[in-house]
Amino acid sequence: MGLIENLKSYSEKVQTSEKKKELLTSFLVKGFPTTKDEEWKYTSLKKVVAKEYTIENTGELIDSSTIEKYSLGFENKIVFSDGKLISSPNIEGISISGFSDFEDSTTGSVLQLNKALANNGFTISVDKNTVLENPIEILFFSTAANNFSQYRNQISVGDNAEVKFVERIQNTNDSTSMVNHFTQINCAKNTKVEYNKIQNNTADSRLIDTVSVYQEQDSTCDINTLVFGGSFIRNNLNFEQNGSNCESNMNGVSILDDNQLADNHTFVDHKSAHCRSNEMYKGVYLGKSKGVFNGKIMVRPDAQKIDAFQSNNNLLLSDDSSIDSKPQLEIYADDVKCSHGCTIGQLDDDELFYMRSRGIGIEEAKAVLTYAFASEAIENISVEPVKLLAQNLLAQKLNVDLDFSL
Repeated sequence: MGLIENLKSYSEKVQTSEKKKELLTSFLVKGFPTTKDEEWKYTSLKKVVAKEYTIENTGELIDSSTIEKYSLGFENKIVFSDGKLISSPNIEGISISGFSDFEDSTTGSVLQLNKALANNGFTISVDKNTVLENPIEILFFSTAANNFSQYRNQISVGDNAEVKFVERIQNTNDSTSMVNHFTQINCAKNTKVEYNKIQNNTADSRLIDTVSVYQEQDSTCDINTLVFGGSFIRNNLNFEQNGSNCESNMNGVSILDDNQLADNHTFVDHKSAHCRSNEMYKGVYLGKSKGVFNGKIMVRPDAQKIDAFQSNNNLLLSDDSSIDSKPQLEIYADDVKCSHGCTIGQLDDDELFYMRSRGIGIEEAKAVLTYAFASEAIENISVEPVKLLAQNLLAQKLNVDLDFSL
């Protein structure tokens, strides 16, 4: 029957607000984006939405052993089980609660669908002058089979506050699933925020993840995206700098094999003067995997003294793997420093020969060179357990015995 038919059937029986009904009806008229849409030119949703899904969130309550299996062991944990918030920490200066609807300025039919259907997610408010040393871990578990889930989250960080997050979306079964996930982060003046996304789900999972960050004067926000598992992953990462001396940092590592697809779309909107943005995305592709990178930097007319750097480097380790990379610059100011670079290649034969001549096996040699290639983006992660996990997942993907430990 397909997802569109599932949604039509759901719309006829769901009891919800008039506004949400209008949003859902409008989406059903537009449908999902196609490759005719410029933002989806290299990524087709046709096979993804051809599957049948259950729209209602159903499932069994997650147990403590499963939480422990996928957690990185942080003291502060927010845990969802099939959309239900089942636990959250008590932290001085930070308010944590479940879903609360909020307005946003993002566009697109996928986010419209999220706004229409979502009634699960978290709301976090960090008081001004709060500095939290230990990260907040956010775990979304799904036990239901063939589920189409929506999460809608908001984080508001007060003036002079510092906080770090580690997020993971995880299925506990091997059935087909799809998650449409949206997180809005509001960074007030002089804040420091780091958000780490671990994307290592089951083989038949599909994810569309959108993060929108709004920054005020003197704020710094880092987003680290680690893509290792899942059939289909689309990341939309949007930064809007609304005050002077903002800094936006994006690091991404994608290690794919089999028929996996990962699409990373970034957009940095420099709206104020004296700001910086840095983005570094590394991709390693094996098997029949496919990568997409589309990075757009916009500098508004009044945004002078901007320093913006963008880099996308890719290794194709299989004849059947591929990458589409599209860097974009739109600059309407004249006193700026903006640069972008893109590389696509394979491991250097001379370097492999040198390592093999020193008695290192071919697979180990490939692993060392590949790790050296990807490590630059991994090293920028400040949360040590997340960095360690990235190193070990890289070794696992390459089927070699490289054990990293704290």
